Amino acid sequence: MPLPDPQPIQQRPPMRPLAGLLCLLIFGLFLPLSVSAQRTLSYSEPDYHYRNGLELFEKNNFAAARNEFQQYLTPRRSDGSRKLLNTSDQNAVEAEYYIALTSLYIDEPGAEVLVDRFVKNHSEHPKAGQLYGDLGTYYYNQGDFAKSIDFLEKAVAQGGSSARQLDYKYKLATAYYNTQDLRRALPLYNEVKASSSTDAPAASYYAGVINFRQNNLNEAVRDFRRIENNPTYQNEVPNWIAQALYRQRRFDELLAYTEPLLKRGSNRDLSEVALFTAEVYYQQNQFAKALPYYRQYMSTVGAKVPNAIKFRYGQSLFRTGAYNDAITQLKPVAAGKDTTAQYAAYTLGVSYLQTQNPAYAMTAFDQAGRLSFNKEIQEEAIFNHAKLQLDQNNGADAVKELTAFLKRYPSSRFENEANELLGEGYFASNNYPAAIAYIEGLKRRTPKINATYQRLTFNQAVNDFNAERYRQSVENLDKSLKYPVDNELQQAAQFWKAEAYSAGRQYDTAIPLYTAVTRSGASPYASKSLYGLGYAYYNKKDYARALTYFRDFVSRGGDKADRSTLDDAVVRLADSYFANKQYNEAIRYYDQAIAQNQGDKDYAVYQKGVILSYVGRDAEAKAQFDQLQKQYPASRFADNALLQAANVDFEKGNYQAAIRGFTRLLQEKPQSYLVPSALLRRAVAYGNIQQYEPAIADYRRILDEFGNTEQAQSALLGLQNALTDAGRPEEFSQVLSKYKRTNPGSTDVERAEFENAKNIYFSEKYAQAIQSLLAFIQEYPASPSLNEARYYVAESYRQTNDVANALKYYNQVLTDNKSGFVVRAATRAAELETQQKNYPRAVLNYRYILNQADSRSEQVTAQLGLMDTYYAASKTDSAAYFAREVITAGSVVPGAQNRAQLMLGKIALDKGDYKTAQTEFEKTVALAKDVNGAEANYLLGDILYRQKKYKESIALLLKFNEQFSEFEYWKGKAFMLVADNNVGLNEMAQARAVLNSIIENSTNETIVAEAKQKLAALESKN
Repeated sequence: MPLPDPQPIQQRPPMRPLAGLLCLLIFGLFLPLSVSAQRTLSYSEPDYHYRNGLELFEKNNFAAARNEFQQYLTPRRSDGSRKLLNTSDQNAVEAEYYIALTSLYIDEPGAEVLVDRFVKNHSEHPKAGQLYGDLGTYYYNQGDFAKSIDFLEKAVAQGGSSARQLDYKYKLATAYYNTQDLRRALPLYNEVKASSSTDAPAASYYAGVINFRQNNLNEAVRDFRRIENNPTYQNEVPNWIAQALYRQRRFDELLAYTEPLLKRGSNRDLSEVALFTAEVYYQQNQFAKALPYYRQYMSTVGAKVPNAIKFRYGQSLFRTGAYNDAITQLKPVAAGKDTTAQYAAYTLGVSYLQTQNPAYAMTAFDQAGRLSFNKEIQEEAIFNHAKLQLDQNNGADAVKELTAFLKRYPSSRFENEANELLGEGYFASNNYPAAIAYIEGLKRRTPKINATYQRLTFNQAVNDFNAERYRQSVENLDKSLKYPVDNELQQAAQFWKAEAYSAGRQYDTAIPLYTAVTRSGASPYASKSLYGLGYAYYNKKDYARALTYFRDFVSRGGDKADRSTLDDAVVRLADSYFANKQYNEAIRYYDQAIAQNQGDKDYAVYQKGVILSYVGRDAEAKAQFDQLQKQYPASRFADNALLQAANVDFEKGNYQAAIRGFTRLLQEKPQSYLVPSALLRRAVAYGNIQQYEPAIADYRRILDEFGNTEQAQSALLGLQNALTDAGRPEEFSQVLSKYKRTNPGSTDVERAEFENAKNIYFSEKYAQAIQSLLAFIQEYPASPSLNEARYYVAESYRQTNDVANALKYYNQVLTDNKSGFVVRAATRAAELETQQKNYPRAVLNYRYILNQADSRSEQVTAQLGLMDTYYAASKTDSAAYFAREVITAGSVVPGAQNRAQLMLGKIALDKGDYKTAQTEFEKTVALAKDVNGAEANYLLGDILYRQKKYKESIALLLKFNEQFSEFEYWKGKAFMLVADNNVGLNEMAQARAVLNSIIENSTNETIVAEAKQKLAALESKN
């Protein structure tokens, strides 16, 4: 780094050039006159003006002095001419000298002519030789170097005494220096510096400066060396010498000179020496040796350190592994917009990576990538930023940046790696179709890209499978199998290909694929394939083979990672034995299922009871059905158990007991789908004991309320027989006529009209559906499909946001309470009431569902509704109660446990109980990676933010992309909270970078708008 030029030379205090000399001259000249003045006053009177002139000149009153001297000379030129004075008249000559001098001082026109005339006329007079020098010195002291040069040049040209000439030459050289005429200054300085003049050290110094500026570095060093021990220059000279040696790259000589100086102790004047010593070591890549000298320089200079020096100091710290210190130095430098800033930002990014801070590294690389001074650094920074997006699981952002990178740098040295990463980015963003299409379009594919392709096609196949697109699933699995880079993934693809064929009911195609996987040895898919083979044969009703594979799967311990699969296999094995009429084995495995307390234990109890009834162990069968009622009253098989228990008595001819059993079912489960069956069997039982009236009543109820069920035909025949046995056969004609009206057959116009109205509804043409369904309801008010039509009308109104009419028709279905649409109508009505904030009505509907539900899933759905409704109504204790009920029920409804666990956390958070809330949210995240987990992860970060644990909050939120990247809303909320944490840490640049990234990359308009608001608020504070 060049040293600053010396300031214009500070002048000595302004001189009164002739004061001392004049005093001596006046004293000498007028000593005899003072004696004679006592003798004659007339002779002293003319000297009056001369003496006044001298006094005024001494007082710097130049205009008045000039006037006095002119008055003095006037009598001596009685004719008024400007003729040459008698040089023997010393006072007159000196008066003329002072007139010329003062004329110049007051800028009198023609003053220089007077000076030249004096010198010409009195060339032998001592004043003639002195006049130019005095005038030059005067202007020199006044700082008017241009004028001083004019006179000093003449003074030097006149020659004279050596001492006075050296003084004039030094002043002239300095005047040249201050007017930047270095060419003429240097020879004069060279002449003075070699003399014994008191100005010799200063002349040597300025000669050194000029030589340095003119790149005569060797001569400059000699000049500076000449005065390095001079007290005036000894602290300044080493800086010039160090710089000169540095510029000549005489590094060894520089170090030999500077280090002994610096080891003597700290000296603020040697800061530049320390700097150039550090710079030499930096150039030599000896960064550890450079550091102490950089520190010495920076501690002296303070905040004025140039960014380039800060950068090299930061680089030295970076190269020695002091990454945190490097970050401190480089951060302010990286904020600039020049070349140094670009390099600093890039190094800062790498330093952040070394300190495990990828988020800040991204900001630094982004800064380096936005500057284009060094194209290579820019390219690498942009690439690194994209790589970090992927490392941070920002798959979509990585894809966007890598695609732009490859377009911008088509021949980049990072091309292959970028293509590999782009595939990974698509994979991370779950955009498998785009990733597959991209890779298939590549001209060159590396082994790593093929490995990515194997995974991508496999994952897309699994997605297709889950969406029941089995044909597409098989196509993608075949693509995956073409690149068997990962053997385990190959086995998985083979397995899922079999699963896809099995799900598509192509069991004969699936079975050989499963069989091939079972031979793969220790693969986890070998065990899964046994389970798949069991189901394939089970669905083919080949129960003998099915039980072989289920038994093998169970004996091996099943799928170790999935207990529920093993539990299911035990039940299916029992079913297969049952279907194969191996009842004892079936009972053994049903007992095993019951003992393991698995999810289908109620089914196992029921099936065991059915087997016992088949083999005539009626008492044991009824005990099983009774056990089911007591232990699992909410089971979906509870109704069947009541019916089967009654049926055991019915089959044994115990009709009174059977009637009690059927009556129990009808009373306890009035909404059960088994009501028509129970009525029919009870009617038969009544008929068998000749109680015709209750039998007739049951038959009539079936025909009136369940005319469109399969039991209606049997009820019609049974009613006919019962009326005949009761002696009232004539009544049957009326019943038959009514039945024909309500059940006209499949060709009936009513049925055709209703099917047409439903088709319109299912085509999502809701406005037209409303018209058709209302017309049907009006024309067929007694139709057995009436409540179904009402339900679809209500649904159509809901879809068109007509809440009032939707509720009207849902409530009609609920009021009639005679169809399979009651629970669904109650669910929809409850949802709408909650939306309208009619919480009490919503609660009534959900409780109705809870009481009427035929299945566990319907019960859990109602409990979820009650949980959400009570929470919305700020009744958090009730909400917490139902949340725990849902959690206890298990995974009956997909995602239900997650919602309930999240709710418990939110309730605790609302109460300010952070510890409990954190525990509940952590459980939610652990359960599954769905939208509930995403919200829970965000709220965990929010808890830490509220507690001002900013770094911990950021660390947690930055993991968001690993698990919840597809939930765009919560992802956006999480990263806005990261920005808030950055503000809390006073990392404003980082906060702005995060918000800008959200604005540029988020696809959620709500999130983008909120991020813009936050950014504007942040900018307004600065």
